[in-house]
Amino acid sequence: MDPQLKHHVVDLEVVGPVSVYLQGDLEKLRDGVVFLTVHDIGNSYMTWVNFIMQPSMEEIRKRSLFLHVVVPGQTLDGEELSPKFNFPTCQDLALNLVSILDQMRVTRVIGMGNGAGANIITRFGMAHRTRVHGIITINNTAAATMGRGVMDKVKEKLSALKKEGKKSVNEKNAAKYAEAYKKRTEILTELNNRIDFDVLLIAGMKSRNVEGTENIHREMKPGLCSMIKFEDITEPLLEVPEKTAEAILLFCQGVGLLPTVGRRCSREETNRKNSMSMEEYDKPNVRRFSLTTS
Repeated sequence: MDPQLKHHVVDLEVVGPVSVYLQGDLEKLRDGVVFLTVHDIGNSYMTWVNFIMQPSMEEIRKRSLFLHVVVPGQTLDGEELSPKFNFPTCQDLALNLVSILDQMRVTRVIGMGNGAGANIITRFGMAHRTRVHGIITINNTAAATMGRGVMDKVKEKLSALKKEGKKSVNEKNAAKYAEAYKKRTEILTELNNRIDFDVLLIAGMKSRNVEGTENIHREMKPGLCSMIKFEDITEPLLEVPEKTAEAILLFCQGVGLLPTVGRRCSREETNRKNSMSMEEYDKPNVRRFSLTTS
């Protein structure tokens, strides 16, 4: 295990024991900026760890604590879950993640989720509104199951990792996570009644969830929800980490966190065709992230 990470096991009601990896100093930073992350199907918590270790996240990383949730059975090269293990629903996971905050004595977090993890972190925020500053979701959907194809994509991803000689999650365990995600309930119609905090939606235009992300944005009350879509991208965390980091920083500063962190402005970034800006509209408190071409 990376020496910069500290492993904790938290027993969640209904769910059972769940691993949480801490990135950052709990004692110094529990009262500061804390992020709670949930990963996608076919990924592990290391997807978030690797993203946070990117140079573009350095200034945020130095000032923040990250609590990385491991969905049961989704560790790299992990053993197969027992046939007797009752895999939790997305809703059960979301409702009980608050026990992690309680055990770590963390008051409020910014929730961050990717793919299936985005759906879970949205549910977490809806259930525990007083425990979040806001949430950032990547390739999110609030609709019920989209049916077939989820596990096919996961198998392709895991197969590609094996060919490259990289570690991957246990395929049978990933299938259980995929099945729980496929059976998720619809929460789109509940968003307005249960979200009173800021939300940032990030999506890759090539993601199967881009339409679901757009539907969430349309459903939300003006002033609470911002959205950014990256063209020719499927997974923003992996393909455009610099731009994703910039969006995260702008969001944090929009909710009053990390005010002293400056945006990276290297020569390379200045020369990029795609740069990001926050546009202000006529309505007060209505913000939207967009891509502008220089």
